[in-house]
Amino acid sequence: MSMCLTEIMPASGLWNGIMSFDDAVYECVSGFISDGMTRFMKIVTFLGSEWAITFLALIIPALVFILRKKEYYRPGLLISANIAFGALFNQILKLIFRRPRPELFRLTEATGYSFPSGHAMNSVIFYGFIAYLLVRHGRHRSKYLFAGIIAAMVLLIGLSRIYLGVHYASDVLAGFVLGAGWLIIAARISGRFLNG
Repeated sequence: MSMCLTEIMPASGLWNGIMSFDDAVYECVSGFISDGMTRFMKIVTFLGSEWAITFLALIIPALVFILRKKEYYRPGLLISANIAFGALFNQILKLIFRRPRPELFRLTEATGYSFPSGHAMNSVIFYGFIAYLLVRHGRHRSKYLFAGIIAAMVLLIGLSRIYLGVHYASDVLAGFVLGAGWLIIAARISGRFLNG
């Protein structure tokens, strides 16, 4: 699976380690390949797609304004602004690293560069921020259950990208780490904005 990477990267201990990690994870994940699992993973991966996240990022603040829930105006706008800037940051990183996507064993089509995974990074930034707001400002006890479901969904989105053969495991791991870093910063900024 990492053959295309070896063609553009010089052999080194670091890259050999990364490629070994990528191959080991894919070998494990590919053991679950079946028609039913592939259909499920395509649904999961759609939840982290640009289309799905953009739709949700627009509809959430729109509903807040339509329903005139003034106490949610700021959180609604923050959700949209957070993912807009986060997704832009992801695209900048892709242009910097320019890592080609895997060429072998693809179960779906994907375009653009591979590192870091946009699905993984943007899912952490978008869904993770919603989970943060839910836990931080929600009043119902079920908020922790919903936050847990969101976390599991984000992990599945990342896993789906490896399963479908459109990302290396290191792309997804980097997306999660970078997304988490962005999320921490966004949480701090939003805390001042919402409490101000």
